[in-house]
Amino acid sequence: MAPTFPLLQLPENVIVQVLQNIVPDRLLIFSLVSTKTKSLVTSLGLRARNVNIYISYEISITVNVGRYGWNLIFDNDPNDQNAEFDITLPISASTLSLRIAFQPLTSFNFSNCLDHILTVFCYTKPLDVDFGQGSERFEMESLKTILKNVNCLTIPERVTHIQSKQILKSFKDLNELTLESNPFEDTCEVRKFFIQNFEKIEFRDVYSLDDMLLVNSEKVRFTHPTTHKQFNRFVKHWIRGSNPRLQRMSLSIVDSNSVSREVLLKGIQCVDVTEEEHQEICHNHEIVSDYMVQIRRKDGTPAVIATKDYENILYISFFVSY
Repeated sequence: MAPTFPLLQLPENVIVQVLQNIVPDRLLIFSLVSTKTKSLVTSLGLRARNVNIYISYEISITVNVGRYGWNLIFDNDPNDQNAEFDITLPISASTLSLRIAFQPLTSFNFSNCLDHILTVFCYTKPLDVDFGQGSERFEMESLKTILKNVNCLTIPERVTHIQSKQILKSFKDLNELTLESNPFEDTCEVRKFFIQNFEKIEFRDVYSLDDMLLVNSEKVRFTHPTTHKQFNRFVKHWIRGSNPRLQRMSLSIVDSNSVSREVLLKGIQCVDVTEEEHQEICHNHEIVSDYMVQIRRKDGTPAVIATKDYENILYISFFVSY
């Protein structure tokens, strides 16, 4: 039998000193013992940097506190990985960092456990939620009730179109949306998301010039390649006043050998960015660029176009300065 130590019999200030030397994932398990241990861990004032929830055949939570991060995987029956997961029933959890499964002493369901984690690690911001294949086993409205406010929503290509549409219908008021494929047959439907006032949108399917011009987010990433003609026409529309909220757009063009600077910027008035400004922009935005030019909107608003040629793909970053 492993030796034990009567930690909870020590004065509270001594207990706190001991807990301050314990890593956060173990503190979480300790906090589940009783109301007192939860209060003690909460009193440490540890604040999670972010909490990400991944929903597929199971639900996992990734928590980052300071330089520590760990993942919790939830299920109802730790002895049967194929058992159906009911979020309303008591759960057990396993953590990859400790390579153990643990069961709260009290009867926690997923909602209880999530609230416990957010309380103990002082996390009040909206959540980041990723969906995966298998998430259709969960009822969306029940998940929405449990997760409450969602900040960032990611729907990968492997999620069915039916499920993707259900997720988008259930989770609204987002700040960021990543949509890997267009689940709608009618192009007008996906454009309802382009025109929303997101802080950031990432779209990985085919898009048109009209789609680019409808985007109303501050930051935009298109990962499916476009053409130099489509980008050139977009820039000319921006100069005339389109996309007034845009701060940054990232996209790419294949076959970069056929896209010279003159071809890309044909008919667009621009000036070279100085070497000092070039280095500063690369540093501030964490990019690498072969060349960089500045353009101006008709109202005088400046923007920078930065390009990087890598393995016959031209990566373009478009920055607007307000």
